[in-house]
This record gives sequence, structure tokens and C-alpha cells, in this order.
Amino acid sequence: MKRSTKAGIGSAVLLATIFLPPYAEWRAPMNFVCAVLACVLGALAAASGRRWWLLIPGSIVVGFVLAIYLSVSAF
Repeated sequence: MKRSTKAGIGSAVLLATIFLPPYAEWRAPMNFVCAVLACVLGALAAASGRRWWLLIPGSIVVGFVLAIYLSVSAF
């Protein structure tokens, strides 16, 4: 298995932990750390492998911008 594939799979697993926490006491700061690591690993996988790995960091960034927009427009 290539290094880019391993990084992409790691990125996908970290993305999944945001939505499905591995245990009950999973806190919000860990979600943020997992999101940042998923973005970094997805970008590294895309840089050294296939470009479709950019879907993971792109979806995280779009979700973050959408959450900020919705929270600002609520006030």
C-alpha cells in the first residue's frame, strides 16, 4: 500500500471520529484536533497521490464555513 493511500485512509478514519466518537467521553476539543489532522493528512495524501483525497479537507472546510455562517446569521 502506498504512503498516500495510508495517509488518506487515516484522514478518512479521523473524519469518521468527528461524527461517530470512539467512546462516550469524546470532547469537542478532540473533534477539532481530529478535524485539523484529517485536513492535514488529506492534503498530504492528495499532494503525493490522487487528487480526490482533497474531498476530505474540502468538506471539513466547507462545513466549518457553513457552521460559522449559520451561527453569525442566527444573531
